[in-house]
Amino acid sequence: MLYLYIIIISILIGLFRKGTLSSLSQISFKKVELLVLACLIQGGLVFFGPRKLEFILNYSSYAMILSYIMLIIAVCYNRALKGMNIIFLGIIFNFIVIITNGGHMPVLLSSLYKARLYDLAQILKEGSYVTHTLITENTLFKFLADVIPLPSPIPDPSVVSAGDFLIFFGIFSLIQNGMLEKKQNSAVIIPDSETEELNSEI
Repeated sequence: MLYLYIIIISILIGLFRKGTLSSLSQISFKKVELLVLACLIQGGLVFFGPRKLEFILNYSSYAMILSYIMLIIAVCYNRALKGMNIIFLGIIFNFIVIITNGGHMPVLLSSLYKARLYDLAQILKEGSYVTHTLITENTLFKFLADVIPLPSPIPDPSVVSAGDFLIFFGIFSLIQNGMLEKKQNSAVIIPDSETEELNSEI
């Protein structure tokens, strides 16, 4: 949900800067199907995980890793887009900590309390959350885990990782560049009359 807020805020700022949605729609994004499928997989894990379905419980870690591989492939196909390299780095950071910790994103318990996510903290204590797990002394790459609390007045209080912040910034950069690209291009266009004068002087 937090990613949706980032997208909305980025678009609003883009409009404030005189950018246009039509310019944003002109972005040519490759392998969209991989991006959509990865989001559906992660969304499905969050939705069906609490229902404790045996299939989800047994294969959630593999599904999580698969979704990140899809994201990495999709981003690699779009590395030419401004902001995508930052998104790529953020995804890699998250992927490293997830794959080295059994296919789950570790979360710092004290950060959950700071964000007032008491219910989620209790669920993670019970070990019944399929996409995340609590940080322990055996957790690898703790500094890349979800350790940064974002409490109220954030619309969607969360605990995020350094990789998430990079992805947020990358999304913001991608949308800003997309919405303002036409304006930036038009700013360097020389009128025909001026072009003729320059040519005559040469």
